[in-house]
Amino acid sequence: MAARNEPIIIKRVEEDGGGDHHGGGWKVAYADFMTAMMAFFLLLWILAASDEEKLRGLADYFTPSLSEAGGRGDGMLDGEVLGPEGVMSGTDGPQSEVQLPSFGQENPLSVFDSRLREDSPPAVVEYEPAMEAAPGETPANDARAPAKNAAMAAAQEAREAELDAVEHQIAEAVAGRPELSDLLGHLRFDRTAEGLKVQILDHDGRSMFELGSAQIGDSTRDVLRIVGTAIADLPYPVEITGHTDSLPFTRRAGYSNWELSADRANATRRVLVDTGVSPARIARISGLADTAPLLPDQPEAAENRRIGILVHYPDPALIENEGAR
Repeated sequence: MAARNEPIIIKRVEEDGGGDHHGGGWKVAYADFMTAMMAFFLLLWILAASDEEKLRGLADYFTPSLSEAGGRGDGMLDGEVLGPEGVMSGTDGPQSEVQLPSFGQENPLSVFDSRLREDSPPAVVEYEPAMEAAPGETPANDARAPAKNAAMAAAQEAREAELDAVEHQIAEAVAGRPELSDLLGHLRFDRTAEGLKVQILDHDGRSMFELGSAQIGDSTRDVLRIVGTAIADLPYPVEITGHTDSLPFTRRAGYSNWELSADRANATRRVLVDTGVSPARIARISGLADTAPLLPDQPEAAENRRIGILVHYPDPALIENEGAR
């Protein structure tokens, strides 16, 4: 069978320029832009790094100057100009109606630093005249001051009376139970601007918690229940902090005085909540380890191991000062 001679077809495809955006023309424009930006920032850097003398010389170089000779001088052309008089300088001198700009001639550095310009508008401060009170009349603020002071004094007195009642209730309840009466020396009451802080301390030979543990002793649990009963009806927030002495805790790997103090504070929270304190009133639980010792001069003293229960009852004077800000 003879082979057939089939024609060979050559197809030519002409580019229509649809792929121009894949070319390199934009790179040239981008490179020009980056070069200009580099030059701009280089100029800013030179201006910032130059001293006053160099800046003044640069300012003098770019400061426009006036020709007093109207374009004539002792140059090569012997004072002759190539056009009508005044063409080269654009002016016939200072008396011409067309004047060159004189900005920066007196103080060239003011072109670059606005603080050196003397034409800044002066600041004018106006005060509203105070109204003078009529003879025998007391200003409104002064008239309200006695009543305001009296209200603050009454609020302060009510605050102290309520805190006294809480403190007396706790002390009397502990003293009224023979098995707890010896724990009165472990209780400490502090008045602060934030409120009443009740602290339960350790003493040598007697700890409120099991040694090296967050397990609450039976006597400590009873004292905490008395404290919880005394503050259960108060609406104020409660903050609980745990503290230890400076002796390192080495019984368990990865467990230190930080974890121990935090666990003891959390155990205290559970007892207070079980006694009737609303969980919503617990504002903060924190373990401070040995960072806030009760006896800074004796960091290893047993009294540094304690639980603090702060009942937030802000001082009225403190509230007044915050409101005035």
